[in-house]
Amino acid sequence: MKIKLYFDKYLLKINLVFVTLLVTFGIFLVSSATAVESERIYEDSFYMIGNHMLALVIGIVIAFLITKIDYKNITNISNYLIIFISLVLFFLLTYGDNVFGSTRWLDLGFVRLQPSEIAKPIIIIWVADQLSKVEQDSNNIKSIWRSSFMPGVAIILIFLQPDFGTAATLAFIVFIQLLFSRVKFIYPALLSIVAWFTGKFFLSSEIYRAERLRVWSEGICDQGLELLGSCFQVHQSRIAISSGGMFGLGPGTSRARWGSLPSAYSDFISAIIGEEYGFVGYIVFVFILSVSVISFFLIAIRQKNEFKRIFTVGLGAWILFQSVLNLGASVYLLPITGIVLPFVSYGGSAMVSIFIALGIMYSRGYE
Repeated sequence: MKIKLYFDKYLLKINLVFVTLLVTFGIFLVSSATAVESERIYEDSFYMIGNHMLALVIGIVIAFLITKIDYKNITNISNYLIIFISLVLFFLLTYGDNVFGSTRWLDLGFVRLQPSEIAKPIIIIWVADQLSKVEQDSNNIKSIWRSSFMPGVAIILIFLQPDFGTAATLAFIVFIQLLFSRVKFIYPALLSIVAWFTGKFFLSSEIYRAERLRVWSEGICDQGLELLGSCFQVHQSRIAISSGGMFGLGPGTSRARWGSLPSAYSDFISAIIGEEYGFVGYIVFVFILSVSVISFFLIAIRQKNEFKRIFTVGLGAWILFQSVLNLGASVYLLPITGIVLPFVSYGGSAMVSIFIALGIMYSRGYE
């Protein structure tokens, strides 16, 4: 019993150490990747990294405060939270800031928020709370409907922004939570088939998404026939990574940040890793990220508390899915989706949201 308890605490320590390494790595990367853009827009090369650090501090403080609260106090208000975020996402479509054709941001005057990021921990809490109440002999279809309806509404509203990447991320998270719940395996398996065809349909429903999918599936960027348009970011990302060689150009020496690679500090932050730290640095980073993700799933598997188990596996699925999409897009093994790298990329809403989830995982009542 003592050995088991020691092992569980050891897992938590490993998780905390490797998350800290990711965050630290991210600070160096964002500091370098944002310097030029920050100087161009704000005439201060430290402005964006300052915002990044502020969001990080806010996220850590909130996470620390949440750890002092019994998680049951959070689940008690999960109904209000899911309704609130759904209403925010609904009104966002009308009153939100439209940037590059997408309405994802809510300007409150003193701060700009991305509600779809805030929705992630709320949906994970809601689904975990609903599924933790499922009994072995209960009606599985009713349980799936009850736990998936409100998240489904939020996912649709996020898709309409449009933000297919975040909508797909949330759908994957909910699916993994269902998979690890008491619901019989056959039901999430059938649901995944429906979700696959539905996702494929919606992926092709807009011209720009259909074009991205066509370019990727036909390997047009690999043929060297298209250097601009849909393939521009792909080529620039590959150039940045390849220019790093074995050991990289060195911290803070990225050339891609000077404008050749758009979104270098968010969607393509992994390209900066390859450029500045080389192949060796890239492998080390992937190792740190992999251990971090595995630790979340191991903690979930060994968790006796049903809510904490389903919640933690949802958090692990969140980090896993976004990491795969981000890293895969940087080398074009996967289509570009505009998904940030958890704990690493620039983005205040994303950083605060994931620390909120981390705080809940470490909150009182952990068994």
